[in-house]
Amino acid sequence: MTLLTLSASLHGLKPSCDENTACHPTGPQTGIFYMGLYLIALGTGGIKPCVSSFGADQFDDSDEAEKESKSSFFNWFYFSINIGALVASIVLVWIQTNVGWGWGFGIPSVAMAVAVVSFFSGTRMYRNRRPGGSPLARLCQVIVASLRKFRVQVREDNSSLLYETVEEESIVKGSRKLDHTNQFNFHLSK
Repeated sequence: MTLLTLSASLHGLKPSCDENTACHPTGPQTGIFYMGLYLIALGTGGIKPCVSSFGADQFDDSDEAEKESKSSFFNWFYFSINIGALVASIVLVWIQTNVGWGWGFGIPSVAMAVAVVSFFSGTRMYRNRRPGGSPLARLCQVIVASLRKFRVQVREDNSSLLYETVEEESIVKGSRKLDHTNQFNFHLSK
């Protein structure tokens, strides 16, 4: 966001325009602008899937009160994301159109800086759950198992096949087995 703010604010990074000629940015101006966009895309892609999971890790599923708070957290989390998108679509577009692009990029940059400082100021209070096992090994296990069992016929009463092992606890440290539910049944038609 800082690079976009600078490319919209500093005269050396903006294309020089005359009223009679079209504006064309130089190579470095275009490069800085696209570098800012790519860094935003990279940062967004890295943080989006992690934020909600990290928030969910702050609640203990074995405590009923925290289990309810977890549900409320997700409601407020997605509500806040949508309100942020609404404000950005209305207020920031108006600011960019009527005040200037520098302000339009500068306000979200300051908001992001405040959010980062706020996040890191609470670091000592967070619950950090260690991931159990390698995610790539788990992914490979699933792919290999599905390829081996692709043509296996499943009995009608498949409740005994819910888990491959009969242990109560999950094999992977830090994770738990999910309870059986008929809500998401999948039947392959012949």
